[in-house]
Amino acid sequence: MSAVLVTGGAGFVGLNLVEALLGRGEHVIVFGQEATLPAPAGAVFAGLPGRLEVVTGDVRDASALAAVFANHRIDRVFPFAAITAGPVREAASPGLVLDVNLHGVISTLAAARDAGTVRRVVLPASAAVYGDSAYDRDWLDEVTTPCMPISLYGVTKYAVERAGLRLAGLWGLDAVAARIGATYGPWERDTGLRDTLSPHLAIFQAALRGGAAILPPLPLPRYDWVYVKDLVAGLLALLDCTDPPGRVFNLASAQDWSPHAAACCDILAAEMPGFAWRHAAEGEAPNIPFNETRPRGLMAIDRARRLGWAPRFAPEAAYADYAAWLRQMDGRFIAAAAPPQG
Repeated sequence: MSAVLVTGGAGFVGLNLVEALLGRGEHVIVFGQEATLPAPAGAVFAGLPGRLEVVTGDVRDASALAAVFANHRIDRVFPFAAITAGPVREAASPGLVLDVNLHGVISTLAAARDAGTVRRVVLPASAAVYGDSAYDRDWLDEVTTPCMPISLYGVTKYAVERAGLRLAGLWGLDAVAARIGATYGPWERDTGLRDTLSPHLAIFQAALRGGAAILPPLPLPRYDWVYVKDLVAGLLALLDCTDPPGRVFNLASAQDWSPHAAACCDILAAEMPGFAWRHAAEGEAPNIPFNETRPRGLMAIDRARRLGWAPRFAPEAAYADYAAWLRQMDGRFIAAAAPPQG
């Protein structure tokens, strides 16, 4: 049976991707430094029809990657291991960020080349590749919007996209790149590898504690958050498409979340008694961190729509679905993911 390799499969997007792949009966190999998936994920995934294997290893270790390909017939690859570094980590460990985010992907591609069995690679780019361009236009598209990454994370993601597509072409691999928008939803937690957790996670943690979420004052900055289940559906569309209308695809909601913030929080308050929320008063510090204070252009998804994919969850529906997932999980997965704030 052919298998799908997911490096970084124990991370936020990785867990959702693995769950979706198992749900459709795939043989999935998770490769990473953790010997096991988080206990709640392992229990949930055990009931899915696919077959799961977890292999311990480091994407910087070429021999470990070669062994994974030698021991399994892998025909599709998501090289998603990454460090989402903030400024402090960038300054302290730039080499580590480059090694994991860029060199780890190149090493995975080289192992796929040598295996000779891989028919599709989905490269993990990011909305961060747009950088400065995101603040001076209303829409960001894959063709006309200049990529001007600001953060080292954004730089590595643009390098993954460009170097990955170039090497895939030279090495006979069929690769596409997904520019992944800002994401929230089930399985997000603090793994120590993501320095910028979503404000949605903080809101849901406040709800689990029965406390108050204090959002920044209005107006909230324009930002096109995408629900992780929609994102994963887009990644699977990229995995499966036989004649892609391009090699680089924005995967985002193409919808500003900020006008929906009040309705989303109201839905959560109705779902989780004891939870209250408000916007910060003048001079009051919010306890829900928003990573962006400037409005951003929205990511155009016309090219991804040509795959037959489109986001399914409106913001309010996403919050209701997220709350339902928390009830199913008894809140145990994210309750201790970060200390109480405020």
